[in-house]
Amino acid sequence: MTIHTHLPPTLDFLTDEALERIEASKAFLRSMWALENDRPGFQIGYVGPRLKGGRPVPSALFSTDGPDTVRDRLLDPDKFLRAQLAEIEGQLAFRGDYVPSLCPALGVVGIPSAFGCEVIWWERDLPAVRPAISDPEEIFDLPRPDVRAGELGRMLDYTRYFVEQTGGCLPIRLTDLQGPLDAAALIVGHNNFLMAMLTHPEAIHHLLQMVTDLTIEVAQAQRAIVAEYGGEFVPSLHQPWLPDGFGFGVSNDECVMISAEMHEEFHVPYLNQLSEVFGGIYHHSCGKWTHQFSSLEKVRNLRGLEFGASEAPYAPVLERFGGRTVLSCRVGLHRDLKFDGMADFVRRVLDAAPTTRGLFINVDITNGIVGDDWPETDLNEIYGLLEVS
Repeated sequence: MTIHTHLPPTLDFLTDEALERIEASKAFLRSMWALENDRPGFQIGYVGPRLKGGRPVPSALFSTDGPDTVRDRLLDPDKFLRAQLAEIEGQLAFRGDYVPSLCPALGVVGIPSAFGCEVIWWERDLPAVRPAISDPEEIFDLPRPDVRAGELGRMLDYTRYFVEQTGGCLPIRLTDLQGPLDAAALIVGHNNFLMAMLTHPEAIHHLLQMVTDLTIEVAQAQRAIVAEYGGEFVPSLHQPWLPDGFGFGVSNDECVMISAEMHEEFHVPYLNQLSEVFGGIYHHSCGKWTHQFSSLEKVRNLRGLEFGASEAPYAPVLERFGGRTVLSCRVGLHRDLKFDGMADFVRRVLDAAPTTRGLFINVDITNGIVGDDWPETDLNEIYGLLEVS
């Protein structure tokens, strides 16, 4: 893949004051990951189109405003980099525990495309994939992919481009590798995958092991590229900033559709392999996953749980895991928002939390989409709730 270089984008927003704030945020977040913080952590992202006390920050991934489509940005590393830098500059104007970083993520397509899934590049949304196989018997015929197979090569090229163009001044986050269960389900197709867990368990375990091995190899390749430029690698796609060596971020949306017993059999062993290599697991899930409490407690070094409070009932999560692991809570997907605005979300989460140790509140619309009836966000109200509590 050929990438045409341009003049380095400006990093003028990384002033001495901004760099001091970033280092202070890192110090606070280290204490939070150690469960020693004395207040909730937070950062401000896209809070909706109406904002009092600041300007809305467009999402580099999801925004459909402006001349470039989502597909335009994802297929052009320079446009994608500049969109991320604009988002970073906007977020640095807010208070909070924000550590800016660049992320060469292209959605869910990386690992599945390496196993032969066809990528569908939507114009105004993240790309999707078609299953590579439909018969679980074909799993044993799948070759073990190279770290540059499919779209993984593009992700690694973007990693190099981002760190090269910025001189290693900004951390580079883990690209979107999903997690073993989610990636495997995309390779086979969700329905076939769920059925095969019952009818062809050996084949599913074989695929999960191949996916886990490739995930480790790609993450280590990405880390090595960043190290070439003296940069910092952040081993998680999801916020907040995670120190390298303290864990590994995984997406696990598929778990909402299986029992805790099946999750313990088919996924926990592979999460534990990742945990052993990277020092822990930082677990993200969309949807209602609260029936997985017991299986997640079997994950070794479960460093954190990242979730949307509109999908997973937040009070039981806070009650079960509060003070035991980092809980990073966002408002959730736009389809079924259960709050009357951002301040209502923040207030209700704080009221339900038994402790602020390990609590991080991501004041952000999960995918940058919200209805016209979403109320204006007053930043001073948000700051008052989070900085005083």
